[in-house]
Amino acid sequence: MTRAFAITAVLLALTTVAAMGFEPMTATVRVSSGQLYDYVVLAEHQKATDGFDNAYDIISPGNLNADMGEPFISAVVSHPEWRPARELRGDTRPPAKQKQWDVSITTSLPKGTPLVVGIVPEQSQLPKQVRVSAKEGNRQVELTKNEYILSAPGPGSVARLQIVAEQP
Repeated sequence: MTRAFAITAVLLALTTVAAMGFEPMTATVRVSSGQLYDYVVLAEHQKATDGFDNAYDIISPGNLNADMGEPFISAVVSHPEWRPARELRGDTRPPAKQKQWDVSITTSLPKGTPLVVGIVPEQSQLPKQVRVSAKEGNRQVELTKNEYILSAPGPGSVARLQIVAEQP
């Protein structure tokens, strides 16, 4: 009887610790204007690190439209300090109360063209308590409820946007 009680107590303690931890999530963030779009995948996973993880992070393949001189939007998670993976299509980090990804956006569209930034629900796995926001300077919009309108930086320029995931 005492042994069964001890095992139950240990299992309950382990379950409680896991429940207090932060949940993994995946958010596909799309940047679009009309039919043009690009996206980044931002995620949290217990086995990931804040550095480059070959098993979880995805290096950006570039943008075929840009290479061919066609109209384009390009969104990448920027890591200028990393080599060789400076631009990522997908960046996975360990779960935490708050994580921030720096997203760089370039486009061939004229400066000031509205770009819609939003989460693609069918390609995202967000626990109910996770809040994902887009932040530019002092302006912040919760992407789990709304879309963020960003002004295109114009050809040859880069817009920078922070995507923040927060868990209670």
